Amino acid sequence: MKKVLLIGADGMLGGELRERLEKNYDVTGTTLETLDITDREAVLAKAEEVKPYFIINCAAYTNVDGCEINTDLAMAVNGTAVGNIAEAAKAQDATFIHISTDYVFPGNLPVDQIYTEDMEPAPVSAYGRTKLVGEENAAKAEKYYILRTAWLYGLGGKNFVKTMLRLSKDRDELTVVDDQHGSPTSTTTLCKIIEGIMEKEPEYGVYHSTNEGFTTWCRFTRKIFELANISTNVKAITSKEYKEMYPQSSDRPSNSQLSKEKLKNVGIIPEAWEVALEEYLKEELK
Repeated sequence: MKKVLLIGADGMLGGELRERLEKNYDVTGTTLETLDITDREAVLAKAEEVKPYFIINCAAYTNVDGCEINTDLAMAVNGTAVGNIAEAAKAQDATFIHISTDYVFPGNLPVDQIYTEDMEPAPVSAYGRTKLVGEENAAKAEKYYILRTAWLYGLGGKNFVKTMLRLSKDRDELTVVDDQHGSPTSTTTLCKIIEGIMEKEPEYGVYHSTNEGFTTWCRFTRKIFELANISTNVKAITSKEYKEMYPQSSDRPSNSQLSKEKLKNVGIIPEAWEVALEEYLKEELK
């Protein structure tokens, strides 16, 4: 069995990934309590102890608004720490799989266009900037896969779907932004993509890794309520209107649409976001 060092094994993605990988791999998981990834020596020592074939990093500081305030912490976790993991991977001749984000792009492409892996990143938020540093550091492992995902939701953790379900319980109407475009992505789909990468070991590099198809947050919410049989009305608003309501919020990309052609070319085909959402809700609403 190939050995895997899974960092962030207790998070929304890491928890599900650990459960799936343990069927086929010898997995050692770490959490915030058991490994401080900002401590270079500790990371190198852990990798030396495990001697993994794969190191997978699911740890990140993902609070987009929080990153604007806690920039040093965000950079330490999303940027510098990734360099520590990449160094450890290189020292063990391990393959590094790192999870990144659509936020490395400015998100200002016309909506009829989509971002490909070879387009120049130009993040506009602190979160995006720290994640881009993380990507640059991940590439130092040399044997690496950077998987950019977006709009992630899953069973174990806070996410947009859970928030909408909770808010719908005591509100007749919700206002949701309808001019930001992207692909809602379930942790299950992202786990399948990671497993596919581990199995096939295609050419190293960056792979856009989301569910198939595009929508807006407003239409995503309407689909959640339709599938969950919830009657709460969803009113569409613009990003400008949302910013007026919540001036402290960080700017979000208007276009987070990522091309999956590179992934498909290696035989990994993500399912449609609507299908993944339906599967998720069957579990979430049990």
